[in-house]
Amino acid sequence: MKRTTLLLGIVGVCLYGYLQVVGVAQTSVTQTTTLPKIPTPVIPPKVFRITDYGAQGDGKTLDTVALQKTIAACSEAGGGTVLVPPGTFLIGPCTLASNMNLHLEKGATLLLSNNPSDYVLRENRFQDCIAAKDCHDIAITGAGTIDGQGAYWWEHSVKPKNAPANTPTPPHRPFLVVLTHCTRVLVQDISLINSPMFHLVPQRCQDVRIEGVHITAPEKAPNTDAIDPAGWNFFITKCVLNVGDDCIAVKPSALMEPGRPSCDNFLITDCQFLHGHGMSIGGQTPGGLRNMTVRNCTFEGTDAGIRLKASRGSGGLVEDVTYENLNMKAVKVPILITSYYNNNSPTDRARVNPAQDVAQPVDAKTPIWRHIRINNVTAEGSGVAGQIFGLPEMPVSDVVLTDVHIAASKGMEIVHAKGIQFVNSQVNAKSGAPVVLADAQVTGIATVGK
Repeated sequence: MKRTTLLLGIVGVCLYGYLQVVGVAQTSVTQTTTLPKIPTPVIPPKVFRITDYGAQGDGKTLDTVALQKTIAACSEAGGGTVLVPPGTFLIGPCTLASNMNLHLEKGATLLLSNNPSDYVLRENRFQDCIAAKDCHDIAITGAGTIDGQGAYWWEHSVKPKNAPANTPTPPHRPFLVVLTHCTRVLVQDISLINSPMFHLVPQRCQDVRIEGVHITAPEKAPNTDAIDPAGWNFFITKCVLNVGDDCIAVKPSALMEPGRPSCDNFLITDCQFLHGHGMSIGGQTPGGLRNMTVRNCTFEGTDAGIRLKASRGSGGLVEDVTYENLNMKAVKVPILITSYYNNNSPTDRARVNPAQDVAQPVDAKTPIWRHIRINNVTAEGSGVAGQIFGLPEMPVSDVVLTDVHIAASKGMEIVHAKGIQFVNSQVNAKSGAPVVLADAQVTGIATVGK
């Protein structure tokens, strides 16, 4: 298959690496998620201080038992606030309960043990640090910090890339905060730092508000995703995310309920994305996603801005997604939609160039990307303007880019796609064509070639 390169046309101008799209007949359609009101967790007024149950807070004494005693007392009383006062409280894994707010005052730190013997190992995975399962009305709040002490785990629990093929895979590292199948959840104002692996994982949850959370890990810390949500009715706002992997990765990895996608109704607003892999969906999407809006966010120095990723065998239907009012600086790839996500599949781009790929049978785990709106996005100082890679058997479809302005070293590639519209948008590439097409139906620009 030969690539098709943009040249001068009726509605497109390509000159010295600059493309401006003008005068498009079709207008864009904004799809904005209307999020139902998320109920506030019901927390009784009683307060339980962990120091009243034996916690020392000296950073040396293991305070796990004292913390768990406090949680138990709170739960037995019908709920309330588990209060962590100023101090450094060294703890191992702990389990939260319903009708409970784990509140860390300013100057309070929960310091997770980095001793593997403090963690139960099940099926080659260490238990998570702070967890709740099948709970309702649960909160983690306050101006304090939860520190995962991840440095030890990053060094000792990651298989080196150059290790011999027969080298055993180390056990999976703990996640920092994991909330599973919980309803009415609030995570507010807390700082999460240096998780051994993922930081905040609300999975199969409903009615979740995450607000004003700061999540930080070194740029090279492996697999340190900031927020990995999955479920229904999520509002994520005013968070600052600076990590070594996905800043936010919505993960519709498994079906929650027949007839409904595993991720539905997400509104993400006013967040700051720094180091990391940007605003992601995937890399596994078999559970499906619909109705997500990302609005009024900034990206600076991230690997990707908008990032939708899956591959054959790990995909599903992702639709009705809107990105609007995004500002990006020094983002390597502002727009990335790919069905060739790196998961060592035979169609990994390292093995097969998408433009040279051949169609395969469609099944339940074929990635489907459709009905995507990208409005009012500005990106400066990028490496590659974008990549939209569908499959020959399942093209990316119905993507409308309105008022999108990208300045990059290289242009945008669009492969195996249909119904792609540019409206009042421009791509400025320092070298090469601003947009390169292969097996792509694009309006708002003129193309030649076969």
